[in-house]
Amino acid sequence: MGCRDQRYSFLVIALADCNNFYVSCERVFRPALRNRPVIVLSNNDGCAVARSNEAKALGIPMGAPYHQIKKLCEWNGVTVFSSNYELYGDMSRRVTSVLARFAPELEIYSIDESFLNLSGVNTPLLLSQRIRKTVVRWTGIPISIGLGKTKTLAKLANRLAKKKKTGCFEIRAEQDDILKQIPVGDIWGVGHRLSIRLQRVGLNNALRFAQAPSSVIRSIGGVTLERTQREITGIPCLEMEQVPQSRKNTCSSRSFGRPVETLAELEEAVANYAVKATRKVRSEGSLTSGLQVFINTNRFREDQEQYANSRTLAFDEPTDDIIRVVQNAKVLLRSIYRKGYAYKKTGVILLDLIPKRSQQTLLFEEHGSPRRREFIDAFEEVSARYGQSCAFLGAQGVKQKWSMRREMRTPRYTTCWDDLVKVF
Repeated sequence: MGCRDQRYSFLVIALADCNNFYVSCERVFRPALRNRPVIVLSNNDGCAVARSNEAKALGIPMGAPYHQIKKLCEWNGVTVFSSNYELYGDMSRRVTSVLARFAPELEIYSIDESFLNLSGVNTPLLLSQRIRKTVVRWTGIPISIGLGKTKTLAKLANRLAKKKKTGCFEIRAEQDDILKQIPVGDIWGVGHRLSIRLQRVGLNNALRFAQAPSSVIRSIGGVTLERTQREITGIPCLEMEQVPQSRKNTCSSRSFGRPVETLAELEEAVANYAVKATRKVRSEGSLTSGLQVFINTNRFREDQEQYANSRTLAFDEPTDDIIRVVQNAKVLLRSIYRKGYAYKKTGVILLDLIPKRSQQTLLFEEHGSPRRREFIDAFEEVSARYGQSCAFLGAQGVKQKWSMRREMRTPRYTTCWDDLVKVF
């Protein structure tokens, strides 16, 4: 039983992970930045969320507030960018489309990670090297690929692959010498708190974790941690998910680039977030049964008065009508808005999502007339084809002075006509 069980001998799972993804996207269009220190900042240019290897070597930690490392960056010639989410999302889709050519099953795990089922391939390591070269050639994004019989082993192998010149590495459950070198905290699914509890009972590396009695593992982390242990021994417990599971709720929210005090600006922000959240729901073929709007001030500003509130509304029938969601979101905002506060953040949450195919309408339908649906569909088609700036609701505003601060954002090279690279 375990890793030597013949039932699992044919399984090969690969995890393809883009290296320093945000930084790599920037370097695709600025080749001069290769081998130079580069970092990308989070919303409102707050913290470092991506670092090149050269920036890591300078001692810039992940999540470091920019105001604390600004001098260090200036002294060492670090190139600093604001997050360019439009570019990163499009580059992620391009990488995924290349990966899909090499495997019958592919699961998009995150914006920069995908699992591939390479079962049945005679030389999966050689194929991984070919995949890696193809992705770099076609997209410019370097990736690392880890191979294993389970997702958890593939995750561990990927960490080791980043340290290899080939960028690919395969790990087997019976390779005790390798598992012994991996700290238990590096195992996928073992967080900081669990790793402390495991180390207290002497399970400080992946090998000891794999060899421990299942009853001990279950007593520390329950069935979920026991599944992780079985994955380490080569027994798959996590299936490939080709179709992402439908989410129950979705949220759209951002911190403001500056404090906002007026109701008019808050309404613009809420309208934009309501549109964005509803579009996400529509793209997944879902409907929302409820809506929540929240606002809050900056809790880190102890010199200012604090206020936070939220309000929820249940729709009489599930909907994906953008106009209806925006109208109700503004009503909820007005009910919780209080004058005299400097607001830092607002957001919209769409609740209790259900598949559109299972919709049950009211006997006397009020919001789903054919003309209304045709208008919404046409509005969305124009926005998708020509850009959101060509079709938007008046409630969303035009200047949007409250919007997120991205003073060092690069052009949206692949998603905006005005930002296309010009070659003369």
